[in-house]
Amino acid sequence: MANSGHIKDENYQFLTEYFEVPKLHDRYESLYADIINTIEKIGIDNKAQVDEESLQMVILDYFTDIARLKDFHSIELANTDKIYGYELFWFLRRHPVYILDETVNLNINEKIAIGVFVPRILSEAGLPYNVDQQSDDYKKRLKVFIDLLYYNMRHRIYTQQSLELMIQAFQCGCRCKELS
Repeated sequence: MANSGHIKDENYQFLTEYFEVPKLHDRYESLYADIINTIEKIGIDNKAQVDEESLQMVILDYFTDIARLKDFHSIELANTDKIYGYELFWFLRRHPVYILDETVNLNINEKIAIGVFVPRILSEAGLPYNVDQQSDDYKKRLKVFIDLLYYNMRHRIYTQQSLELMIQAFQCGCRCKELS
């Protein structure tokens, strides 16, 4: 998918009925770039690598879920919370980042997921991710959220829907705070 411009796995060919292949390719490229940026930001460029085949499966599984939702609920477009929740789920399920150096934390995919998806969620809520310029209260609250999210990724059962709910609840809390 990533290099050829078509879906190689025949089990996923049906996706072309729902989405144009360039859309799948663009989603792959965008997520790949965000992963690489996160790996560089945390300073492990030479210690971790993206398994491109696993990342392709993240994208294909994500779009499969969205296609099913479109059919079941007769919807044209998925909302942003659903997009992030389902993509995050498949990212965590497929573990597309692997470690080249055993001195790196073994929970690398969860850490990368935080680095990729939390900025997206915050941006959607109209909040900055750059905590250096924020108040101590903002930093503290964001750290509590990130720590709890990380803990749940590591030790709790989650689904696409529970991740979507978490994102929706976070967004709701941000919007309610704005309105109060």
